[in-house]
Amino acid sequence: MRAGEDSADIFDTLLARGDIVIHASEVERLAAVAETATAPADAAPLLIADTREQVSLLNAAIRDRRLRDLSAPSNAPASTLTTSTGEQISSGDRIATRRNDRDLGVANRDTWTVTAVHGDGALDVRGRPGERTLPADYTHRHVELAFATTVHGAQGDTVDNAHLLIDETTGAASAYVGMTRGRQTNTAHLVAETVDDARAQWVDIFHRDRADLGPSHAAEAARDAVERLGTQANPLEAKRGARGIHRRSEEHVPSPACRPPRGIGR
Repeated sequence: MRAGEDSADIFDTLLARGDIVIHASEVERLAAVAETATAPADAAPLLIADTREQVSLLNAAIRDRRLRDLSAPSNAPASTLTTSTGEQISSGDRIATRRNDRDLGVANRDTWTVTAVHGDGALDVRGRPGERTLPADYTHRHVELAFATTVHGAQGDTVDNAHLLIDETTGAASAYVGMTRGRQTNTAHLVAETVDDARAQWVDIFHRDRADLGPSHAAEAARDAVERLGTQANPLEAKRGARGIHRRSEEHVPSPACRPPRGIGR
Protein backbone atom coordinates (compact mmCIF):
# COMPACT_ATOMS: atom_id res chain seq x y z
CA MET A 1 0.00 0.00 0.00
CA ARG A 2 1.45 3.36 -1.02
CA ALA A 3 1.87 6.02 1.67
CA GLY A 4 -1.30 8.09 1.94
CA GLU A 5 -3.25 5.77 -0.36
CA ASP A 6 -6.22 5.30 1.98
CA SER A 7 -6.15 8.66 3.79
CA ALA A 8 -9.79 9.29 2.77
CA ASP A 9 -10.85 6.07 4.49
CA ILE A 10 -8.86 7.02 7.57
CA PHE A 11 -10.63 10.40 7.60
CA ASP A 12 -14.04 8.71 7.55
CA THR A 13 -13.04 6.38 10.39
CA LEU A 14 -11.74 9.20 12.58
CA LEU A 15 -14.75 11.40 11.81
CA ALA A 16 -17.13 8.62 12.82
CA ARG A 17 -15.22 8.15 16.09
CA GLY A 18 -15.33 11.86 16.88
CA ASP A 19 -11.58 12.26 16.45
CA ILE A 20 -12.12 14.79 13.65
CA VAL A 21 -14.34 17.82 14.26
CA ILE A 22 -15.47 20.09 11.42
CA HIS A 23 -16.20 23.76 12.14
CA ALA A 24 -18.08 26.21 9.93
CA SER A 25 -15.66 29.10 10.54
CA GLU A 26 -12.34 29.95 12.15
CA VAL A 27 -14.17 31.90 14.86
CA GLU A 28 -16.24 28.85 15.75
CA ARG A 29 -13.16 26.64 15.77
CA LEU A 30 -11.23 28.95 18.10
CA ALA A 31 -14.19 29.16 20.47
CA ALA A 32 -14.67 25.39 20.53
CA VAL A 33 -11.01 24.60 21.12
CA ALA A 34 -10.74 27.34 23.75
CA GLU A 35 -13.60 25.66 25.59
CA THR A 36 -11.48 22.51 26.00
CA ALA A 37 -8.80 24.48 27.88
CA THR A 38 -10.97 25.32 30.89
CA ALA A 39 -9.70 22.31 32.86
CA PRO A 40 -7.13 22.82 35.65
CA ALA A 41 -3.54 23.12 34.43
CA ASP A 42 -2.63 19.58 35.48
CA ALA A 43 -5.58 18.14 33.54
CA ALA A 44 -5.77 20.51 30.57
CA PRO A 45 -5.35 19.03 27.08
CA LEU A 46 -2.42 19.86 24.85
CA LEU A 47 -3.55 22.36 22.20
CA ILE A 48 -1.45 22.43 19.05
CA ALA A 49 -1.42 24.70 16.00
CA ASP A 50 0.86 24.78 13.00
CA THR A 51 1.92 28.45 13.01
CA ARG A 52 2.78 31.11 15.56
CA GLU A 53 -0.10 33.25 14.34
CA GLN A 54 -2.57 30.45 15.05
CA VAL A 55 -1.04 29.86 18.48
CA SER A 56 -1.33 33.56 19.33
CA LEU A 57 -4.98 33.65 18.28
CA LEU A 58 -5.72 30.49 20.24
CA ASN A 59 -3.92 31.75 23.35
CA ALA A 60 -5.89 35.00 23.22
CA ALA A 61 -9.19 33.14 22.76
CA ILE A 62 -8.45 30.85 25.69
CA ARG A 63 -7.48 33.73 27.95
CA ASP A 64 -10.64 35.64 27.01
CA ARG A 65 -12.70 32.53 27.75
CA ARG A 66 -11.00 32.11 31.11
CA LEU A 67 -11.58 35.75 32.06
CA ARG A 68 -15.27 35.46 31.20
CA ASP A 69 -15.47 32.67 33.77
CA LEU A 70 -13.98 35.13 36.27
CA SER A 71 -16.43 37.90 35.40
CA ALA A 72 -17.55 38.35 39.02
CA PRO A 73 -15.68 41.33 40.56
CA SER A 74 -14.44 39.17 43.42
CA ASN A 75 -12.83 36.76 40.95
CA ALA A 76 -11.34 39.25 38.49
CA PRO A 77 -7.51 39.40 38.34
CA ALA A 78 -6.15 42.15 40.56
CA SER A 79 -3.49 43.25 38.06
CA THR A 80 -2.30 42.49 34.55
CA LEU A 81 1.12 42.50 32.92
CA THR A 82 1.54 43.53 29.28
CA THR A 83 4.58 41.97 27.60
CA SER A 84 6.75 43.50 24.89
CA THR A 85 4.69 41.64 22.25
CA GLY A 86 1.41 43.02 23.59
CA GLU A 87 0.18 39.86 25.32
CA GLN A 88 -1.64 40.40 28.60
CA ILE A 89 -0.89 38.08 31.50
CA SER A 90 -2.80 37.74 34.76
CA SER A 91 -2.85 35.46 37.76
CA GLY A 92 -3.99 31.98 36.74
CA ASP A 93 -2.63 32.23 33.19
CA ARG A 94 -0.37 29.52 31.82
CA ILE A 95 2.90 30.93 30.49
CA ALA A 96 6.21 29.76 29.07
CA THR A 97 9.63 31.17 29.82
CA ARG A 98 11.52 31.74 26.58
CA ARG A 99 15.06 32.45 27.74
CA ASN A 100 17.43 30.24 29.71
CA ASP A 101 18.44 31.89 32.99
CA ARG A 102 20.39 29.85 35.53
CA ASP A 103 20.18 32.54 38.18
CA LEU A 104 16.37 32.47 38.01
CA GLY A 105 16.26 28.69 37.64
CA VAL A 106 14.23 28.76 34.42
CA ALA A 107 14.76 27.29 30.98
CA ASN A 108 13.46 27.99 27.50
CA ARG A 109 9.96 26.48 27.00
CA ASP A 110 9.42 25.66 30.67
CA THR A 111 5.71 26.13 31.40
CA TRP A 112 4.28 27.74 34.53
CA THR A 113 1.05 28.92 36.11
CA VAL A 114 1.06 32.54 37.27
CA THR A 115 0.17 32.79 40.95
CA ALA A 116 0.64 36.54 41.40
CA VAL A 117 1.36 39.68 39.38
CA HIS A 118 3.31 42.34 41.26
CA GLY A 119 2.89 46.05 40.74
CA ASP A 120 6.38 46.40 39.27
CA GLY A 121 5.67 43.72 36.62
CA ALA A 122 7.32 40.77 38.37
CA LEU A 123 5.50 37.42 38.33
CA ASP A 124 5.24 34.67 40.90
CA VAL A 125 4.92 31.37 39.04
CA ARG A 126 4.58 27.68 39.84
CA GLY A 127 5.59 24.77 37.62
CA ARG A 128 7.26 21.37 37.63
CA PRO A 129 10.62 22.85 38.71
CA GLY A 130 8.91 24.47 41.71
CA GLU A 131 8.07 28.08 42.51
CA ARG A 132 9.88 31.07 41.05
CA THR A 133 9.68 34.85 41.06
CA LEU A 134 10.45 36.32 37.65
CA PRO A 135 11.61 39.96 37.72
CA ALA A 136 9.95 42.60 35.58
CA ASP A 137 12.79 42.96 33.07
CA TYR A 138 12.57 39.22 32.34
CA THR A 139 8.78 38.97 32.23
CA HIS A 140 8.45 41.93 29.89
CA ARG A 141 10.67 40.37 27.22
CA HIS A 142 10.90 36.63 27.80
CA VAL A 143 7.51 35.18 28.77
CA GLU A 144 4.48 34.37 26.65
CA LEU A 145 1.08 32.75 27.05
CA ALA A 146 1.32 28.98 26.74
CA PHE A 147 -2.21 27.61 26.69
CA ALA A 148 -1.35 26.43 23.16
CA THR A 149 1.87 25.58 21.36
CA THR A 150 3.22 24.98 17.87
CA VAL A 151 3.78 21.50 16.49
CA HIS A 152 7.52 21.97 16.98
CA GLY A 153 6.95 22.95 20.61
CA ALA A 154 4.81 19.85 21.17
CA GLN A 155 7.43 17.39 19.95
CA GLY A 156 8.32 15.01 22.75
CA ASP A 157 5.25 15.91 24.84
CA THR A 158 2.83 13.18 25.87
CA VAL A 159 -0.48 14.00 27.54
CA ASP A 160 -3.84 12.34 28.08
CA ASN A 161 -5.71 14.41 25.48
CA ALA A 162 -4.54 16.54 22.56
CA HIS A 163 -6.25 18.82 20.04
CA LEU A 164 -4.70 19.86 16.71
CA LEU A 165 -5.76 22.71 14.41
CA ILE A 166 -5.36 21.63 10.79
CA ASP A 167 -5.46 23.80 7.67
CA GLU A 168 -3.63 24.54 4.42
CA THR A 169 -0.27 25.11 6.17
CA THR A 170 -0.22 21.68 7.81
CA GLY A 171 2.07 19.02 6.37
CA ALA A 172 2.03 15.26 6.86
CA ALA A 173 4.80 15.29 9.46
CA SER A 174 3.08 18.01 11.51
CA ALA A 175 -0.24 16.19 11.39
CA TYR A 176 1.41 12.98 12.55
CA VAL A 177 3.16 14.71 15.47
CA GLY A 178 -0.01 16.54 16.49
CA MET A 179 -2.20 13.45 16.25
CA THR A 180 0.06 11.24 18.37
CA ARG A 181 0.58 13.40 21.48
CA GLY A 182 -2.44 12.09 23.39
CA ARG A 183 -2.44 8.77 25.20
CA GLN A 184 -6.25 8.62 25.32
CA THR A 185 -7.60 10.92 22.61
CA ASN A 186 -6.26 12.98 19.72
CA THR A 187 -8.70 15.31 17.99
CA ALA A 188 -8.17 17.19 14.72
CA HIS A 189 -10.13 20.40 14.11
CA LEU A 190 -10.75 21.55 10.53
CA VAL A 191 -12.67 24.49 9.05
CA ALA A 192 -14.80 23.44 6.07
CA GLU A 193 -18.23 24.00 4.58
CA THR A 194 -18.94 20.31 4.03
CA VAL A 195 -17.63 16.90 5.00
CA ASP A 196 -16.38 16.45 1.44
CA ASP A 197 -14.35 19.67 1.70
CA ALA A 198 -12.88 18.55 5.01
CA ARG A 199 -12.01 15.15 3.58
CA ALA A 200 -10.24 16.81 0.66
CA GLN A 201 -8.19 18.91 3.10
CA TRP A 202 -7.20 15.78 5.02
CA VAL A 203 -6.16 13.93 1.88
CA ASP A 204 -4.10 16.92 0.72
CA ILE A 205 -2.27 17.03 4.04
CA PHE A 206 -0.98 13.49 3.70
CA HIS A 207 0.16 14.08 0.13
CA ARG A 208 1.87 17.36 0.94
CA ASP A 209 5.60 17.57 1.41
CA ARG A 210 6.89 20.14 3.87
CA ALA A 211 8.98 21.78 1.13
CA ASP A 212 5.79 22.54 -0.81
CA LEU A 213 4.75 25.10 1.80
CA GLY A 214 7.24 27.71 0.61
CA PRO A 215 10.11 29.74 2.07
CA SER A 216 8.08 31.54 4.76
CA HIS A 217 7.09 28.26 6.37
CA ALA A 218 10.66 26.97 6.11
CA ALA A 219 11.87 30.14 7.85
CA GLU A 220 9.40 29.60 10.69
CA ALA A 221 10.61 26.03 11.10
CA ALA A 222 14.18 27.32 11.30
CA ARG A 223 13.22 29.87 13.97
CA ASP A 224 11.57 27.13 16.01
CA ALA A 225 14.71 25.01 15.73
CA VAL A 226 16.81 27.88 17.06
CA GLU A 227 14.41 28.65 19.90
CA ARG A 228 14.24 25.03 21.03
CA LEU A 229 17.94 25.38 21.83
CA GLY A 230 17.25 28.48 23.93
CA THR A 231 18.17 32.09 23.34
CA GLN A 232 21.52 31.59 25.07
CA ALA A 233 22.44 28.59 22.95
CA ASN A 234 25.67 28.42 21.00
CA PRO A 235 25.02 30.10 17.61
CA LEU A 236 26.78 27.26 15.76
CA GLU A 237 24.48 24.69 17.40
CA ALA A 238 21.46 26.80 16.52
CA LYS A 239 22.51 26.92 12.87
CA ARG A 240 22.97 23.15 12.86
CA GLY A 241 19.47 22.72 14.29
CA ALA A 242 17.98 25.01 11.65
CA ARG A 243 19.83 23.19 8.86
CA GLY A 244 18.52 19.90 10.21
CA ILE A 245 14.96 21.15 9.89
CA HIS A 246 15.66 22.30 6.34
CA ARG A 247 17.19 18.96 5.35
CA ARG A 248 14.26 17.04 6.80
CA SER A 249 11.82 19.26 4.91
CA GLU A 250 13.43 18.18 1.64
CA GLU A 251 13.17 14.49 2.43
CA HIS A 252 10.12 12.41 1.66
CA VAL A 253 7.92 12.24 4.77
CA PRO A 254 6.45 8.76 5.19
CA SER A 255 2.74 9.31 5.68
CA PRO A 256 1.03 7.80 8.71
CA ALA A 257 -2.27 7.88 6.86
CA CYS A 258 -2.18 4.17 6.11
CA ARG A 259 -3.36 3.62 9.68
CA PRO A 260 -4.97 5.70 12.45
CA PRO A 261 -2.33 7.28 14.71
CA ARG A 262 -1.73 5.44 17.96
CA GLY A 263 -3.79 6.58 20.90
CA ILE A 264 -6.65 8.02 18.86
CA GLY A 265 -9.99 7.02 20.23
CA ARG A 266 -8.62 4.77 22.95
